[in-house]
Amino acid sequence: MTRKDIRNITKSLFESKARRNLELVEIHEDSPYIINAVVEIPKGCTAKYEYNPDLDTFQLDRCLPDSMHYPCSYGFVPSTMGEDEDPLDILIYDSVPLDRGTIVQCNVIGALDMEDSHGQDWKILGVPVYRGKEFWSLKDIDPMFLKIADMFFKHYKDLEAQKKVTVRGWIDKKQALKIVDECCERFRPIDTLEEFLGKPIDQLG
Repeated sequence: MTRKDIRNITKSLFESKARRNLELVEIHEDSPYIINAVVEIPKGCTAKYEYNPDLDTFQLDRCLPDSMHYPCSYGFVPSTMGEDEDPLDILIYDSVPLDRGTIVQCNVIGALDMEDSHGQDWKILGVPVYRGKEFWSLKDIDPMFLKIADMFFKHYKDLEAQKKVTVRGWIDKKQALKIVDECCERFRPIDTLEEFLGKPIDQLG
């Protein structure tokens, strides 16, 4: 087999419509209490990566100043859509960095109320389920971590021109569960014409 053959086969596989898309991983069966998370950025990283579903790969978005490190692993919740029309963001609270592309089952603990230039940008806080009953609410999370994460997201875009971030603080588990439900529902495909129009067809003028 020649290099040309290998290249053409690889190109054919890459362009196949059957290739995976991590944004379409099904929501966890115990959602909103437990959710699947896809890691984009490991804890301690200064580079911001984002998943590109068209290429099924992770792309470098930008590098932060050397003094700015992600305080925990960061990613998105597949099969959700936030108010900015992107998958819901998640902060994964754990003691070790998690590899990019890993799917992590997380208990929902709370959320960081944040807004950027694109609008409301919730950051769900989750803890891997293997931690068991160790963490159930924000009260179980290290207060220093909550302060550091709050401060990080207030300032991680400071050096980017015309990008404004507002962080309003942490919200509790009950409110976070509601946000997850809303984002799952927003993602759900519209099944019927009536649902799209918001009324039965026979009521149309």
